[in-house]
Amino acid sequence: MRKCTALLAIFISVTAFAGGNGNPPAINLHLKKPADIDRESFLSENKEGRGLSFGYNEFASGDLNNWLDANTSTSGAFADNYLTVGLDNFQNNGKHYDGISSLGFIIPQKVNAGMNDSLKMRLSGWHLTTSTFGYDIVKGEVVTLAIGPAFAWGNLKMRRDVNGVKTKYTNPFVAPGGRAEIRFDIANFIIGGRVTYRYDITNTLWKRKDDMMPVLPEYANSGLAFFGYIGIMIGKDDDTATRTDGPTAPAPRD
Repeated sequence: MRKCTALLAIFISVTAFAGGNGNPPAINLHLKKPADIDRESFLSENKEGRGLSFGYNEFASGDLNNWLDANTSTSGAFADNYLTVGLDNFQNNGKHYDGISSLGFIIPQKVNAGMNDSLKMRLSGWHLTTSTFGYDIVKGEVVTLAIGPAFAWGNLKMRRDVNGVKTKYTNPFVAPGGRAEIRFDIANFIIGGRVTYRYDITNTLWKRKDDMMPVLPEYANSGLAFFGYIGIMIGKDDDTATRTDGPTAPAPRD
């Protein structure tokens, strides 16, 4: 108890002398924001763009082609990839934020099989990829080098035609993943490329329109995809340009 009382007396004495004239020094407890955080600038400088994309997607067609070989007299096989064309949207603030969305449509791929090509199968479908929280490694408005998490979902469709009788399989998927991207903005003209990886976490069975249809081999739509695109920047979000950090100062009186 005596030690605590002595320490308290010493602390009060030192504080009093340090303040000068017996007054303790003012202690500023105001915590400043980090210098690299500029919320207003972040919000007001987002630029948006639109583009057309062309994609190359991995398609593990081996099991499907083996099924065709085992069940038909094949005259064709599916490729180990499928191609897409699509519409892309970009958002970048010239600092470190970059976001994209990409809606792609599969260019149909056809296979003829069976005696005298009596069986026709056609692969098509769509998928949407979004990456909202991308990080632009290169700070600037001309070159974007971004990485970030991505999320893809869509639906693969397989149409089956046997002597004019048409049926359809579907294989919807949801696939988290990631992306890496490089983009050049030259006088508001965009050209760039993107690599994504997706991992299908959904049921891998092809859904049949009716139970009489043969069961196709399971397929998970996981893999790499490569995209190239061109587009234009269409504007800048200036909604925050008129905001202020506090109330407007009153006009001076005459």
